[in-house]
Amino acid sequence: MTFKRQLTMFCALVGTLVTLDSAPQVISLDSGERVVGELSPKSTNETIVLQSGLLGEITIDRARVVKIEPQVVAKAVAAKVPVEKDMVSDPETTPAKKQIALINEEIVVIEKSRVVDALRELKAPDSWKGNLRVGLNLSQGDRQWTETYVRGNLEIKPKASSNFFRFSGSYTYRESERGNGTSFKSTDKFDGSFIYRRTFYDNWFAQNSLGFRVDQIKGIDREIQETVGVGYTFEPISAFEFVLGGGGGIEDFQADFKDTRAGLNPLLNIFQEATWRPWKRTSIVQKLNYYWNPQQTEQFNYVLSTAIRFRLTDLIGLEFSFNKNFDSDVGNGDSKDDTQWRNALVVYF
Repeated sequence: MTFKRQLTMFCALVGTLVTLDSAPQVISLDSGERVVGELSPKSTNETIVLQSGLLGEITIDRARVVKIEPQVVAKAVAAKVPVEKDMVSDPETTPAKKQIALINEEIVVIEKSRVVDALRELKAPDSWKGNLRVGLNLSQGDRQWTETYVRGNLEIKPKASSNFFRFSGSYTYRESERGNGTSFKSTDKFDGSFIYRRTFYDNWFAQNSLGFRVDQIKGIDREIQETVGVGYTFEPISAFEFVLGGGGGIEDFQADFKDTRAGLNPLLNIFQEATWRPWKRTSIVQKLNYYWNPQQTEQFNYVLSTAIRFRLTDLIGLEFSFNKNFDSDVGNGDSKDDTQWRNALVVYF
């Protein structure tokens, strides 16, 4: 190597060091390894001396270096220069632009990798427990029908906290049978509820419950039930829990025909829940909610459900359930009964 060429390389190296200052650099080696650190003034045209925060001072043979690029500045440089897809292969592209194009491509790969890693690490907080169910119903009762439905449930119980929150809701798409045997697509049916419980003494808790439903299959345009009450949780063994309570409140009921229940009415409520986990991935859940008007005891409605769930994996499971939704008076004293056998695919989170 001639003296003139050595001098040129040395000047170029010094110029690079001055330009890069003390910013961290990424050194790519011919072995595929990458080392990050600050370039030291001790570097020569034969060796590169790198100051690593983890490994200390490192000396690298200059012949092994494939590329030197700023760790932070590379993003800014790449962002300022638009890069076409064929810029690297284009013979008219300058070496500097080719270098920027390569850096830009690496940044895109790194950013995509970070997004994928972030999505993989997403998970619900430990205090959250919920599921989403999608399935079909078969029926018996006033009319025969099939339903496609989606139901969601989220329970939040922070550790070492006396508070408990439950959000739940569902939407049902039903194809019903008319009295003459023909079928038709029915109108909206959906519901939602919110329950807040606060433990105040041992296993005793106060509860505030808000429920909402629209069931135009039954002719119910709107029903809102707000109750407050108390309850008790009984847990004889770790695999079994029984909840019983009651309360009172008001109901706002509106139907699409003349109804003696229409408007605001007082409301009393009894609620009961039982959960049994005989095996690690199997649970049996039973719930009952009974509401009635203390001024008109013949006006009442209740929801009774029983379900068995098999958790196939941490994410997926199956559910088979029975659900009975009965209204004693939805207009002119007419009662409506929905009895459902449900099956569903369950997604846990």
